[in-house]
Amino acid sequence: MTTDHFLDEIDEELKRERQLALWNKYGRYAVAGVLVIVIAVSAYVGWRNYQANKRAEAGLAYAAALEAASGGKTEDALAAFAKLATEAPAGFADLARLQQAGQIARQGNEAGAADIYDAMAKDSAVAEPFRNLALLLYGYTVLDRADPAVLAERVKPLSAATSAWRYSAQEILALLARRRGDEKAARDLFKRLADDPATPPSVRARAAEFLAVSGK
Repeated sequence: MTTDHFLDEIDEELKRERQLALWNKYGRYAVAGVLVIVIAVSAYVGWRNYQANKRAEAGLAYAAALEAASGGKTEDALAAFAKLATEAPAGFADLARLQQAGQIARQGNEAGAADIYDAMAKDSAVAEPFRNLALLLYGYTVLDRADPAVLAERVKPLSAATSAWRYSAQEILALLARRRGDEKAARDLFKRLADDPATPPSVRARAAEFLAVSGK
């Protein structure tokens, strides 16, 4: 092995280590960013349905559960979300399941959270926007351990230009391409995200940083 070749291999290994460190640094923030959408959707659902008594009660219970979660009362929040997930009207029940999974993930039980997301994504009784959001959250949660080809196949439809979730889906696909060793596909996707002014700022910033770390 020549010295130049040896140095090239070291350089590539350092790049991979920097990329891994970057994902470890930002990966959970990506999930948290998507969860902001959950809260926004919940506000819309609550406003749209507040006049219906049962939905109004569910909205109040959901708001109380969120307050408990933000106040660090995790067990109370989990119990409230679990109850809403089984008893609340459609919409609030779906939001409660997503929040329940988020709380479980924050406790360190990512496998348990992934199971909830996966079940929602496959449940035809769940409204399509929530199914798609659950699939994205599932993708972020299992990104480092799922079969990259299988997960990419599931997420790919959400990356279409007409999809509301395309930017997050493309980020997941780029990271999965890296796991498969397809650096060109990963760079192309990251570049698309970094160059698109419509890309959400947090996603665009991560894409640009991954490109910078890769040295390409």
